[in-house]
Amino acid sequence: MTHPLIHSSNNPFIQPSTMRALQLQAIDRLVEVQLPVPEPKPDEVLVRTVATTICTSDLNDIAHNPFAIALPRVMGHEGAGVVAALGDGVSQFRVGERVTAHPVIPCRTCENCRRGLGHLCSNLGHLGLDRDGTFAEFFCIRADRARRIPPAVEFAAAAWLEPVAVCLEAVQRGRIQPGETVLVVGDGPFGLLIARLASRCEPSRVIVVGRHEFRLRQVPTVITIHEKHTPDVPRAIREANDGRGVDVAVLATGSPSALELGVATLRARGRLVVFSAVQGAPSVDWFRVHTRELEILGACNDEDLIDAALERLADTSLGLPSLVTHRLPFAQWPRAFELARHGKDEALKVALLFEELPESMGRMDG
Repeated sequence: MTHPLIHSSNNPFIQPSTMRALQLQAIDRLVEVQLPVPEPKPDEVLVRTVATTICTSDLNDIAHNPFAIALPRVMGHEGAGVVAALGDGVSQFRVGERVTAHPVIPCRTCENCRRGLGHLCSNLGHLGLDRDGTFAEFFCIRADRARRIPPAVEFAAAAWLEPVAVCLEAVQRGRIQPGETVLVVGDGPFGLLIARLASRCEPSRVIVVGRHEFRLRQVPTVITIHEKHTPDVPRAIREANDGRGVDVAVLATGSPSALELGVATLRARGRLVVFSAVQGAPSVDWFRVHTRELEILGACNDEDLIDAALERLADTSLGLPSLVTHRLPFAQWPRAFELARHGKDEALKVALLFEELPESMGRMDG
């Protein structure tokens, strides 16, 4: 499927020399700027952005810059659009095709890459960190990290490719078996994604613990526990699970209390998946880990789950696009970031949309 374009050295349409972008210039200083449209390097695809979604990690990078990003930098790493131009050596895409991008770029040469663990690459590249990202009208991505968007998937949902992939990693690391019980701690976008994806593993029940009524309502098929309204959360989890602990607990929030809750509510030989980074050196009940033979498993990035993520996005029974609750035009980016940062009682995932091009500009079908 192709889409009308305005920019490419390979088509007859007008090629702009500059683009709008959101650039981080200092901690907590995100500014709209005009920048030159980038040129794709060999093996890269230039994408004209149609939709980009705001991630919790974007907000953290803007507020604190924990990865010491060299500034200024165009932020954003979740984006989808249309192919605008191809770098040398790229033959698997055509100008005008609808594509989405995975922002994590393994080096393909380090020890972990050679072991098949590219998602744990020692020299990892990443959109919005060591190269300009998707909060712009155009961005470049290495061609092997791009995928065609299935016809039934909208751009705003397709931009969510990488979050779906990393949540699939968490589900797979948990080795959820049919009939097992799953606890997800955290009601942010990742937590609710994990809850929906876990349902494909046919667990007997999924329990989500969170703090926001609006967000908990987004997963109507699971058991939800509102932490603020529940005096004894571990007890409530057991009562919701016939008096037993759970088989798998997934941390989708990085608080030490969430880690303690996960360990406390696992049954013997249960598995704790640490999806969200827990800051500092929190205490762990190692005696309980020892005597109940618990497993603690990390889940960071995803091990080649791009295509599986696209399949889940296209699966209407999962309804993943509905978790993108707000779609705002790029001109309203301050409002979009306000919603993403503070709108926990009215928003979940927020997308920025660039203007669609009129059909009269034609289609590149050849």
